[in-house]
Amino acid sequence: MAHIKPFEGIRYNQEKVELEKVIAPPYDVISPEEQDGFYELSPYNIIRLILGREEDRYTSAAQHLKKWLDEQILTRDDKPALYMLAQTFVDNEGKNITRKGFIGACELVELDKGVVLPHEKTLSKPKADRFNLMKATQANFSQIFGLYGDPDHRIDDVTNNIMKQEPIIDVDFEEVNNKVWRIDRPEDAEFISHVMKDKQILIADGHHRYETALAYRDLRRKENPDHTGDEPYNYVMMFCTNMYDPGLVIYPTHRVLHSLQNFDGDSLLNELKKYYTVEQCESSSELRKKLASIERYAFGYVYPGAYNLVYLKHPEQAQELLPADMSPEVKELDVALLHAHIIGKLLNISVDAQEQKLYIDYIKDFDATVEAVNNSDMQAAFLMNPTPIDQVRSVAEAGKTMPQKSTYFYPKLVSGFVINPLW
Repeated sequence: MAHIKPFEGIRYNQEKVELEKVIAPPYDVISPEEQDGFYELSPYNIIRLILGREEDRYTSAAQHLKKWLDEQILTRDDKPALYMLAQTFVDNEGKNITRKGFIGACELVELDKGVVLPHEKTLSKPKADRFNLMKATQANFSQIFGLYGDPDHRIDDVTNNIMKQEPIIDVDFEEVNNKVWRIDRPEDAEFISHVMKDKQILIADGHHRYETALAYRDLRRKENPDHTGDEPYNYVMMFCTNMYDPGLVIYPTHRVLHSLQNFDGDSLLNELKKYYTVEQCESSSELRKKLASIERYAFGYVYPGAYNLVYLKHPEQAQELLPADMSPEVKELDVALLHAHIIGKLLNISVDAQEQKLYIDYIKDFDATVEAVNNSDMQAAFLMNPTPIDQVRSVAEAGKTMPQKSTYFYPKLVSGFVINPLW
């Protein structure tokens, strides 16, 4: 099954840079304005490697990487290690939460082999972008986020001891404290690798980067007449956390509608009443509370001046409202019902238009979603409950995929703690 091994990571030299000024979120959540901000923070910010704004950003990234290594802004560890990461944050209920896991080199296996499981579809454009970057730089700059199942928490025997030591990184970023430790004792790394050998890994975040790494491996394999399978390009950097970890948090991503011709909020509400129970709420806070109390097939439907709780009258109706060829596992998802029935059938927005986000925007914050509807040109919004981890696992194990933005694992992983060289 999964093969995880240590690697000789490249890290920022904290004697030469302030770490909080050189790290960044994953490339795909950075807006153009945020990109400019990271450029201004430091000439060594990892934004120049993961999301450059130069005309040929791939060549530029390779040049920056080489220069920073030559100048010892970045240095490579002298022996292989796994890297433990603990992220501490305050959740939506005001509780302090710590999510922990480890970063290692995961052997690349085709997605149809049942070892690494996807749960989302990928798009060709971002894969081409990441492939060009990987070819130019021969490195992984950001970790793929992987989940494994271990209800016995066996790896905690190692990581709990590691956490008693002084971390090599301790930095706050976007209201999350991040601590990193090297796991470099061979017996510790070997134990973790042993535990992972009978595990499947579910990709929580980073589907495009995983498929890109597969394509890059295949390219290098063809170019190398002496290919053995042990070369670094046969692996990809991955953060692995236990799906039974109490710090694993999934937040919802809300859907906002815009630019629909002849859209009328009341008319859609009347259509919804044919299939769903609708409860009017006095405020967004009342809606938030009521939505959280409904376990399945429930949404908040908001349009200017109106707050409505919408939930399926009879859960078994989902079988009739969803496509007959949709798998049973996907039919369990709130987002599947929303996209296939309400957005697809009632609003007549095609799957292709949905994937291209022609009429839909995605917002993670509840209050920001309501604000967008009440104080912008957005027409309406559907507020979501989070997708349970059991449903995510069921869909992936069945070999199926979920609609876009079905999960938001919080917090996001930070780029810049460790780089995986593929040479």
